[in-house]
This record gives sequence, structure tokens and C-alpha cells, in this order.
Amino acid sequence: MASSNPKPTKWTNTNIEQQSHKQGQNLETFALLWLDQNVNKSTDNLETQAQLRRSINCLLTFESGNECEEHIRESKDEKIVLIVSGRLGREIVPRVHDLPQLSAIYVYCMDKITNERWAKFYKKVKE
Repeated sequence: MASSNPKPTKWTNTNIEQQSHKQGQNLETFALLWLDQNVNKSTDNLETQAQLRRSINCLLTFESGNECEEHIRESKDEKIVLIVSGRLGREIVPRVHDLPQLSAIYVYCMDKITNERWAKFYKKVKE
């Protein structure tokens, strides 16, 4: 005799993450945001994204500082770690630094000396 009870859906972490992302929820403690105008263009950046996704499911990339800032401001219930290029960092960090949802900022740039000059004034910018 066949059972009338349907089998429960088997959820994996990927299923849950995909479902929660559609609903705008992050099931992890931190969201990692990466802001760089070339974040989705260079092979090196795409490979780095793949490596990061092995450690964290909630990695969001932005090519526009305004879109990234909007996301940070709307994400009041998340803790956010921001990776940002030096040029875009100089623009966005002063505008978002004091938001409580922003936990840490990492500036990703080859010109370390120039970036240290402006970044030293922001305690959330890490080395």
C-alpha cells in the first residue's frame, strides 16, 4: 500500500541560501560585499570570488559605489564586511563608515601608501 504522506523536501545549505537570497535574507552572521569597478571583469577577480565563496555564501559584488552604499544602508539587520578598491574606497568610506551594520573595511589596492593616508582616519578600515 502506497503512503499518502509526501516525502519531505531535502534541503541542503545551497538550497537554503538560494531561497533566503531570493527573499533578501542572509542566514550567515556576516555578509561580504566587494566593491570594485572591475570586480566581475578580470579573471583574477573571478577566481578570487570563487575562492571566497568556498568560505562564505553571502558574497555580493558591486561595480557602482551608489548601489553598494544603498545595499549597506538597507541592510540594517546584517553585519557587513566591505572589500573595496582604493579609488572607490576614498569615495564610499566617508559616507558609510559610521553605519552600525558595517563591521570592517578592507581596501584592495596596489597603492598602499596613498590609501593609508586617507584610511588612517577610519577605524573600521583594517590592514
